[in-house]
Amino acid sequence: MSFIRFRVATRASGVRRQVWVHVYDDREEMARAHQKHREHEYVPGSDIAGGVAYGGFPWPRPDRTPIVVMRLWTGQLTTRTVAHESTHAASAFFFMDCVAGWDSRARTYLIGNHEPLAYMIGDLTSEVIAGLYRLDLIQR
Repeated sequence: MSFIRFRVATRASGVRRQVWVHVYDDREEMARAHQKHREHEYVPGSDIAGGVAYGGFPWPRPDRTPIVVMRLWTGQLTTRTVAHESTHAASAFFFMDCVAGWDSRARTYLIGNHEPLAYMIGDLTSEVIAGLYRLDLIQR
């Protein structure tokens, strides 16, 4: 398994949170690594596009270490994909740090499926960046 790895962090919630970013040349290798991390069986052709983000929610308190791993594929390193996967990472941290009672039974509803939110943020971010380039307000 070969990939490039680096770490990013934020203190926006008041707690320093870190994400490991793994960048793969091979999409299938990225998918295999993601499934292994989740302790799931790898199914070829599973619906994993250009990236995935995964982090655990240790019970009864969040882990203070870099618990989110974002995996990206070099074939789809777009603003849309990075913003999408960053939304998943940020959602985990937001609910851990900013929502009281995250470790209650309500946790299932708080963390739920935020895939539509991630797609919306990815789409809007990508379109704004494209518009800024079109208007020559930012340079490549």
